[in-house]
Amino acid sequence: MMRVKDPKRSVEFYKFLGLNLVNTIDMPEWKFCNYFLAYDGPASLQGARHWTDRNAVLELTHNYGTENDPNYSVVNGNTEPHRGFGHIAISVDNIEAACKRIEDAGYPFQKKLTEGRMRHIAFAKDPDGYWVEIIRRADEDLSTTTDPGSYRLNHTMLRVKDAEASLKFYQESMGMTLVRTIENPENKFNLYFLGYPASNPEIKEGAKNGVAEWEGLLELTWNYGTEKQEGPVYHNGNTEPQGFGHICISVDDLEAACDRFESLKVNFKKRLTDGRMHNIAFILDPDGYWIEVVQNQGIKRTGDW
Repeated sequence: MMRVKDPKRSVEFYKFLGLNLVNTIDMPEWKFCNYFLAYDGPASLQGARHWTDRNAVLELTHNYGTENDPNYSVVNGNTEPHRGFGHIAISVDNIEAACKRIEDAGYPFQKKLTEGRMRHIAFAKDPDGYWVEIIRRADEDLSTTTDPGSYRLNHTMLRVKDAEASLKFYQESMGMTLVRTIENPENKFNLYFLGYPASNPEIKEGAKNGVAEWEGLLELTWNYGTEKQEGPVYHNGNTEPQGFGHICISVDDLEAACDRFESLKVNFKKRLTDGRMHNIAFILDPDGYWIEVVQNQGIKRTGDW
């Protein structure tokens, strides 16, 4: 979930990247609206499923009136002293053609393919300045054009203070599997990719980055030495100034899952019984990032979502 200033502009941008608006939840009593986008066409991984039963869904939250407030802006998670959330990533069929299409449409880039030392990735910027990484779906771009309907919502990147603590939490508490590690001692950082392999395609033999075909990965970025710093290192996006809000896990049985989390002694931001919304819970990870927990309506129907 990311907060946005103007939902019309943001939804238009993400639709341009091939995402479809699959659900809207308007909460006028609390003066906000949530827009849920996912890849939904015939080339998508899970387009026929209920929106809570997908590997990857992007939630945009709009607080009423921000589009007309000249002083309203969000933090994108990449500027000091509010670094934390880094980006979302889209994997595409032909990266050169995809980036040209984005540039021709007038959308800005944080980093173009031709810039810097890493010529295999680019970073576009959405209307609020959030970074959207563009990566290759396959080892080779076989096409000369690009079809946004074939893209994948590949991952969400979060910076973490202590890699060991975060990896333990996401594997043991959240049930995720570490599927890829990139060590970069020259630049003093490591990247860890976690996901749910059972709900993603099999990795092709010999693929350099087989998980580029996947959706719903979590990328943890660890900068060497941060684990030795005192106190919190990263901004969770929910304390002022705000921006990124949370990641979300959908589960087979919401009450049973929350009972399990209680037994594991995880830190709750909001239990099911707290507040007025008794169909969602929020857990805090080791860095204080929020993890929403919801019922997978494709497995067990409990509400009219």
